[in-house]
Amino acid sequence: MTQPSSRPPNLLQPRLKAAPTFSSSILAATASTTPQVSRPSSRTREPDIQRPLPPTDTSDKATASFIRRVLCPHTHNTGDRNTTRPISEVLPPLTSSNDVDLQLYAIIAIVIKEFVYSWYAKITPDHVFVEEVVQMIAHCTRALEERLRGVDLEELLFDEIPELVERHIIAYRTAHEPLQRPPLRPDPRQVYHTLCPHPALSPIPNAEMPSTVNEQQQNEAAYCQLLVQGVLAVLLPPEDLENACLRTLVTDILGELILRNGIGGKASEGWFIWESIMKMVEKVKARLEANAKEEEVEVDGRSRLEKFGLLSTNEDAKNIMAGRRLTIPMSVSNIFWRILQYGYLAFIAMRFVILGLYTASSLPSRSSSSSSANPSSQAIMSSPIAKRPEAPMTMTMTVSPQRSKRPMLTMRIWSLASHLVDLDSQMPWLTASLSLLQHHLLTGIGRVAATDGLLDK
Repeated sequence: MTQPSSRPPNLLQPRLKAAPTFSSSILAATASTTPQVSRPSSRTREPDIQRPLPPTDTSDKATASFIRRVLCPHTHNTGDRNTTRPISEVLPPLTSSNDVDLQLYAIIAIVIKEFVYSWYAKITPDHVFVEEVVQMIAHCTRALEERLRGVDLEELLFDEIPELVERHIIAYRTAHEPLQRPPLRPDPRQVYHTLCPHPALSPIPNAEMPSTVNEQQQNEAAYCQLLVQGVLAVLLPPEDLENACLRTLVTDILGELILRNGIGGKASEGWFIWESIMKMVEKVKARLEANAKEEEVEVDGRSRLEKFGLLSTNEDAKNIMAGRRLTIPMSVSNIFWRILQYGYLAFIAMRFVILGLYTASSLPSRSSSSSSANPSSQAIMSSPIAKRPEAPMTMTMTVSPQRSKRPMLTMRIWSLASHLVDLDSQMPWLTASLSLLQHHLLTGIGRVAATDGLLDK
């Protein structure tokens, strides 16, 4: 009789993950003939084993998949060949940058999914209407980009935007500094809106009068609709403007969802601005902390008693004994190095000014460079919309004559800086001196600060 085997059944043994590629005899033979090689450490193998994808690649792939699923579902469900195509080949371009197009199409996909497909999918499964909406939005964004290329950035950044901010600061300070005291003191909001009236913000909302709140919201919605209709009338060709259904839907999407709810309801609120600033600060702080941790290589070899100052060393005793002797020489050396640093900074500043004045004569004229390099008329007429034969009248009506350049010293950025620091009330003598200096530089001998002058260039 054969004795029962003492081995446990195979069901109780753990299963191998993969079948061996060699037999046990071959492995034994190779193990006996080949020398043993030291196993590489885990540190050297970690980079080969773990290679996570960057978060940007993963988020971009998920965003592209969402855009295909919402805006072009017919290409998303046909197979792997079409799903691997980039968004720039499936959808019309919005701008000249593919990265910007991806983010803009993500916003458009969210808006269409939440506010168009919610009622349009119940009527018909056809996607032609949505494709026409996307084509119209793409046409508007391309035309808007062409017009933005013709904007005078110098005048926009240094004159127009500072002028608006300066008016806001003056009206705000005037509204919060009335002549009367309570109860005769008027409402600061009423004073501000009287100084800076706006049709979208009138009448002034009052919690005690609910009718004013509703009327102000209606005026704001009507103003956004009129603003979008005016923009579409300039950017779209006549055949798209004649389509009332598409024009109304695009107007509602841009005016109600983006301008009023997105920009007016969230982006312009204080909590959104502060939250955005906090997120940016946290990201910058995390990067700075990571760099600081990488640069920390020094090792403190002192004991805990020496680290906390509980145990004095021989060097500390020597420094204490010679403290009075080192006071005067150290103060003299600090003054010497301070003078040397300030002298070096003065030398760099003078060198910058001299080189700038020396090379200013060889710089091109501001008016000629702006009219030849970045004119609004050339940017508009070179756009693909202007080349279409359907819309010659729309393009010719929007071209404005070229205005002469203003001197940089007369732009409103300087008066804005003066109002920000309240220079008029703090140091009026300095304000008058700077105004006199500005007048002499603009109209004095040589006119160095006039347009295309030595200081203006």
